[in-house]
Amino acid sequence: MNDNMTIEYRHPTIDDIEAMTDIANRSSRELPLHRDNTVEEMRAWTFEEEDYDPKGYLLALVDGEPAGYGGTMVQKSRQESGMNDIHIGLGVVPEHRGKGIEQYLMKHGLAFGREKGIKYAKRWCSLTEGWRHDLSLEFGFKDVRHGYVMVYDQNAPPPNVPLPDNMRFEHHDFKSASSEVITQFVEGFNDSFVDHYNFSPVPIQRFIKAQEVDMEPGRITFAKEGDDISGVLLVEESTEFNKENGTKVGWANVLGVRKEYRKRGIGRALLSDGMKWILDQGMDTVYLGMDAENAKALDLYLSLGFKVDQEGITYQLDL
Repeated sequence: MNDNMTIEYRHPTIDDIEAMTDIANRSSRELPLHRDNTVEEMRAWTFEEEDYDPKGYLLALVDGEPAGYGGTMVQKSRQESGMNDIHIGLGVVPEHRGKGIEQYLMKHGLAFGREKGIKYAKRWCSLTEGWRHDLSLEFGFKDVRHGYVMVYDQNAPPPNVPLPDNMRFEHHDFKSASSEVITQFVEGFNDSFVDHYNFSPVPIQRFIKAQEVDMEPGRITFAKEGDDISGVLLVEESTEFNKENGTKVGWANVLGVRKEYRKRGIGRALLSDGMKWILDQGMDTVYLGMDAENAKALDLYLSLGFKVDQEGITYQLDL
């Protein structure tokens, strides 16, 4: 370590948006399935996000060069639903790790949460080892939940699974979907996940903003019985990731079935239909994320040909 090195910490401003984006990307490129964020995306989910408070974050500069960025925001929607928690997120570029920057950013994020009266701090860490995990354990975070990234990369197409006879699919292009369609989708999404681990209702505006900034082609699918929505699906073609990595992958980002419609094969039919759409775009691989402790969902995904590709850990600290 260079004894003459100068590390400066300050709250970010909008003029730092390119530095923030650069740090986030350089810090995460070693992670599987990482896609670089654009400056526009970073701006949308920070300074243009109503819950974002620059005082909850710090930018670290080493000899004037961007080296680290991180902290936390208090999400009003989670507070209103009774989830008194924050998520601590931070990144440090590889050449400046091990110099105390990650610890300084972590301390600031935790102090900000305590100042706001938050009860729990959480961190999601991809994979099951590495500096992010070590940092979490160093600060006393506990391993509370695991998640899987599942992958379908078989040569054969997925099975054709029809909906029950009295139901139908309704498809919408995500980018051009009307506000009415987005509202229906979010309502169906929130109803479907209300009894899932760590879930709080997602504001409609969150998905409308995603429409505006998401670069990936995607499709919303409803499973309907008459005019009633029984299940929802959102899939996308990962065009930017594919350009960066020479791959042909897509994601099933949301799959939910309302409680009163479960155990009728609707989730299986929705996912099969979405997988077919992804593969019809010329893709050869489909990914999805899931709670590792959701045994029913795991059985569903395995039955459609998915397998566990990666495992990650949610850490929690009582503040």
